[in-house]
Amino acid sequence: MSGTRKNSMAAVLSTVVTVIFWLAIVLGTFLFIILGIGLIGSLNGGEVDLPLIEARADGVPVGRLVAALVGLVVFAPGIAYVCSQLRRILSTLAEGDPFVPENAPRLTRISIAIALIEAIRMGSVLILAATVDLGEGYVANININLAVWGAVVVLLILAQVFKEGTRLREEEKMTI
Repeated sequence: MSGTRKNSMAAVLSTVVTVIFWLAIVLGTFLFIILGIGLIGSLNGGEVDLPLIEARADGVPVGRLVAALVGLVVFAPGIAYVCSQLRRILSTLAEGDPFVPENAPRLTRISIAIALIEAIRMGSVLILAATVDLGEGYVANININLAVWGAVVVLLILAQVFKEGTRLREEEKMTI
C-alpha cells in the first residue's frame, strides 16, 4: 500500500463495540450485586436488611437466582473479552491494515471464547437442572444453538483466511 487509509466504518463499529464492552462490564457488575443480594435474601427467608438496602425476595426460588448468577458470571466477562478482541481487530482495520499477523489469532480466540461460553452455558443448564430446584413449572432444557456453533466455525475459517492473507502479503513484499 502506498499510504494508510483511515476506515470510518471501522471507527464507528469500534465505538459500538466499546459501548457494548462497557455495558457488559457495568450491567454485569450491577446485576451481579442485585442477584447476589436477592440470593442472600432468598436464603434468609425472603428479606435482606443491609445498610441503605432493604430487599425482598419473596417467592423467588433460590435455584433461579443461582441460575441467573451462573449465566451472568459466564456471559458478562465473555462478552467483554470478545469485544476487547474485536476492538483490537477494528483498530487495525481503521488504520487501513487489517492483515496484520495478530488478527488471525484474535479471530481464533474470539471463536474459542464463544465456543466456551456456549459449552459452559449448556453444561451449567445440565448441572443446575440436576442439582437445583428452579421452582414450580420451570424446567431447564438444554438446547443446541446452531447459530452460535455456526458462528464459531465461520470465525475459525476467517482466522485461516486472515492468516493466509497475511502470509501472502508478506510474500508479496519480498518479491521484486
